[in-house]
Amino acid sequence: MRRREAISAILAAPIVAVRAIGAQSPDLTSLTIAQAGQRLASRDITPLQLANAYLAHIEQLNPSLNAFITVTADLARREAKALPSRKSVLPRLYGIPIAHKDLFETRGVRTTAGSLLFEDYTPDTNAAIVQQLEDAGAVLVGKTNTHELGGGVSTINPFFGTTRNPADHTRIPGGSSGGSAAAVVAHLCAAATGSDTGGSVRIPAAFCGCVGFKPTHGRFSTQGLIAASPTFDHVGFLTRTVEDMQIVTGLPTLTQTSPMRVGVANPYFFTGPDEVNTPFLDGVAHLGSLGHRITRVDVPVDDKTMARVFDPVFAFEMWSRFGPDWRTSPASFSKSMAGFFSSPRPSIAEYETGLAALEDYQAAVDTLFDSVDIILTPTVAAVAPPITGPIDGTRILRNTWPFNAAGTPAISVPAKTAGLPAGIQLIARRGEDDTLLRFARALGSS
Repeated sequence: MRRREAISAILAAPIVAVRAIGAQSPDLTSLTIAQAGQRLASRDITPLQLANAYLAHIEQLNPSLNAFITVTADLARREAKALPSRKSVLPRLYGIPIAHKDLFETRGVRTTAGSLLFEDYTPDTNAAIVQQLEDAGAVLVGKTNTHELGGGVSTINPFFGTTRNPADHTRIPGGSSGGSAAAVVAHLCAAATGSDTGGSVRIPAAFCGCVGFKPTHGRFSTQGLIAASPTFDHVGFLTRTVEDMQIVTGLPTLTQTSPMRVGVANPYFFTGPDEVNTPFLDGVAHLGSLGHRITRVDVPVDDKTMARVFDPVFAFEMWSRFGPDWRTSPASFSKSMAGFFSSPRPSIAEYETGLAALEDYQAAVDTLFDSVDIILTPTVAAVAPPITGPIDGTRILRNTWPFNAAGTPAISVPAKTAGLPAGIQLIARRGEDDTLLRFARALGSS
């Protein structure tokens, strides 16, 4: 099996049948984080009331949606009750119900990584981002489903079941943060964490219809994240609005008002159908009408780039992290993951060559931002495929992996479509996360 085929093998999974459900959101779960925060601050509602509203919604919808692996109802109520009620200045996420992707370690709460390897693993400490959000006042309602070990784009999990897309329950939610996106869109939590190695936050955001943000590489610590590729792994977040994303990340809640230089990426990113490309182009035209300067920008990517700058690095690091487990406990891996480990591990020389090519690629992407402030692409060159397939993982990853490799901040915001959800991906220079969110908020509210 060739290495590209081996890497693609982890993007497939067993196929199961599903049925759709319908639901109405209770009033409290319909509040954005900004709105809920105002009501909590004014003591119009309590953290326990808000937590109970979300827990009731989880109880109603999760059996069919399967967004959660573990629901922490008792913990959520304890945390909500324990929050101080008389402070004049409340933490930014005071009483906000959130969920964590089940790749993030949570103290005293099972963390499975969607894998039999960690089926009974209960950490003693929180992952860094889990602790940061807890310190900010967030209330944990559960751990969300993920593709096995975060290694795929469908969240069809052979061990913990398939997560269904809230927009159409016969379709995948994307992955590997599919449970987080589904939970946010279905109002099972106000926000959720995700991890993003090749697109695992932005892909499900686009497929389900929410906001998915991958910050600059390293901006948020990956300590406590069960992940495979430190070169590409990013902590990420999923919310319903960009303003909520600003609140969750602690970035300024501002909107971009001055004109910006906006670069529309090259044809490599436009291999999708009209139902993806047309709303994207409509959004670009609207930005032009608002006074932003629209230009063309050539991201240095073609059909061979991934094999040079991503595949050997990812494969080497994946082997380093989980190869020993594969050798000692192969029965703990699915057939699709086994397909990856049936391919030889890249040599150290291949890994170092890949890292050198990656460094050149990152430098080339950095220079693009000398002429533009923001780059735009469709988030995914497809809409969510049916759970019954076919599922082309390489195509689904096509538009997102280049910006994991670049280490740049990238966000997917919902495009205005008449049918299945689609996303517009916005990218900024490394370190300019605040600029990216300000512009994305202006786009989302226009």
